[in-house]
Amino acid sequence: MWTQSVFEKIVRISQPGASFATYTCAGWVRRGLEQAGFQVSKSPGFGRKREMLQGHLPGSPPVRAKVTKVIVIGGGVAGCAVASALAMRGVSVTLIESAPALAAAASGNPRGILHIRLSAGMDSLQRFLLASYGHALALLDEKLPIDGIARAECGELQLAFSAQEAKRIDRLAALDWPAHVLRRVDAAEASELTGIELAHGGLWFPAGGWLVPPQMCEALAASPAIVRRTGYRAESLAAVESGWRVEGKDERQQAWSDEAQVVVVCTGYQVKSFAPLSHLPLTPVRGQITMLPATPHSENLRTIVSANGYLAPSDGELHVLGATHDFNDEAVDLRASDHAENLSKLADISPTLAKSMNIDSLDVEQLNGRASVRASVPGAMPLVGELLPGLYTSLGHGTRGLITAGLSGELIAAIACGQLLPLPLAVVNTLAPVPGLVRQVGD
Repeated sequence: MWTQSVFEKIVRISQPGASFATYTCAGWVRRGLEQAGFQVSKSPGFGRKREMLQGHLPGSPPVRAKVTKVIVIGGGVAGCAVASALAMRGVSVTLIESAPALAAAASGNPRGILHIRLSAGMDSLQRFLLASYGHALALLDEKLPIDGIARAECGELQLAFSAQEAKRIDRLAALDWPAHVLRRVDAAEASELTGIELAHGGLWFPAGGWLVPPQMCEALAASPAIVRRTGYRAESLAAVESGWRVEGKDERQQAWSDEAQVVVVCTGYQVKSFAPLSHLPLTPVRGQITMLPATPHSENLRTIVSANGYLAPSDGELHVLGATHDFNDEAVDLRASDHAENLSKLADISPTLAKSMNIDSLDVEQLNGRASVRASVPGAMPLVGELLPGLYTSLGHGTRGLITAGLSGELIAAIACGQLLPLPLAVVNTLAPVPGLVRQVGD
């Protein structure tokens, strides 16, 4: 376990003044640590150990300026999650949102589902998604407890509705997951879990569910350390001696400006107006959901079921059915053609349910719904981390924002405050808008 190369690697990744302690007192260990650069001494041991080694590197750790104020631009789930994580660390946050209220854009749907699509290969994206899923559930338990109104933990069934999906699901199920995360179910058990007749089995996620995104944003931004500035449009960013200056206009077209040591941009795809971010590869993706009237048969649906699209349980009157995906489309008008596309996906979930809901006779022109625009990045990994000194991003979460925004906020807060990172360094650098900028805690 202990070799000279290990001792030297410890020194390379440690700051001046770093300390260590070890139960061993072997002479070769002491000499190896001293040769690598540690100042070593013996100390009284513990338990049956008479003596132990401890020591430190010469010098003092660099003094890092304490972050006391941060400006977060964007009042959706990503921005509110960053603001919440910083406020928990005692940082004063100014939350800037151009709309009159939080969660006015992509985070404004009446319901959002906690959906995580995994593959069997554990690359950086999959590791990030798994960690984000666990973090999101814990964060929601704290900020938005299950009440059946703002949030429900009804479970989600991902259907093996095609040969390709069945192959993905079989590979995942073969990894022997803990049952509280996911498990394979056949068609009979799937039908029993969901309350509707299904022709296929799939993956059952017992902790999946739905929530009301605007209420999630309100809960995240409820800290007294967070000052909200709704109706404030941020138009420019500039580096200044104290950090960064943000300038713009408010809802009365009055000019405003503010400065902070750190600025975090969480505006989705709308970053081109900020010169330092104009090069980021963000693509707008329009999505539309359909509010589908419930029927006596559809009221039996107890869980979220997803295939090409998804269907959530009724709120007593309406189901949320979604969603379309149209790249490079920034319009938010409600389209009958998109309603028709969503309805066609219902047949993949359950032909019996689709027939009972009379989707062939529905007038798509009369259906309600909502359209919004999210940001997508190549490779599906969001851009989370430090872009320039003191300038951070939490962008490109796409349809996974309810899952990934929370842990992304924690990561940014940890980096900005010089704290232990909540993710492996390899994942952190894959997320980073500038890979390799983060090397170690406090660096």
